[in-house]
Amino acid sequence: MRIEDINSISEALRAGMVNKILVRKDLRSSRIRRVIEEAKKEKIPVSYIQDKKIRISADVSPVKYADLDEIIQKCTASNSFMVFLDSVEDPNNLGAVIRSAEFFGCSGIIIPKRRAVQLSDTIAKVSAGAVFHIAITRVSNLAMSLKKVKKYGISVVGLELDGKELINVDLSPPVAFVVGGEDRGISSTTKKQCDSLIKITGRGKVSSLNLSVASAIIMHEFVRRNEYER
Repeated sequence: MRIEDINSISEALRAGMVNKILVRKDLRSSRIRRVIEEAKKEKIPVSYIQDKKIRISADVSPVKYADLDEIIQKCTASNSFMVFLDSVEDPNNLGAVIRSAEFFGCSGIIIPKRRAVQLSDTIAKVSAGAVFHIAITRVSNLAMSLKKVKKYGISVVGLELDGKELINVDLSPPVAFVVGGEDRGISSTTKKQCDSLIKITGRGKVSSLNLSVASAIIMHEFVRRNEYER
């Protein structure tokens, strides 16, 4: 994976995933200097180039997908939450969800192997490097994976326009949030595994939120409620 975003490169360095860095020879940016200094401390090769199209670029090891069992164990042990994404196809949405999830302490993200966007350099950039710090797994069947999750005492909460008001739904941990894709929402088979459905009600004329924004609101509400109760 090759990334050229300074934030993503910095986070990849922290995660120990950078193999090599290319940097334009005439740059004097303090942020880039700090990244170069850190790379040299870790004995990562740094090459200086003349290419005007590149400020800084890093060769980064591909993100390794985690195992679902690992995420379940972490979620139950830490009394936290996980996020299932049902057929999200826009890399900007996936990257934004990953960034929010890592920020709010999510145990892991689960995406389908088919009919959904997969990890890429674009997602690394949109997530501001959060993709290097959070467990992400791919599964063949979301509904079956949710069924497995429930056996461990994890409640499943889906985000749907026909759900109950967010304020009226129990978000006690551990919990798995399910967020549907851009056009279709949560599939019928996946929805059947949800213990409850919630919606976020606005005051304007627009009927719904972008899925990444809605996800962030739910994550924040989960953290707000459970931090307060501790």
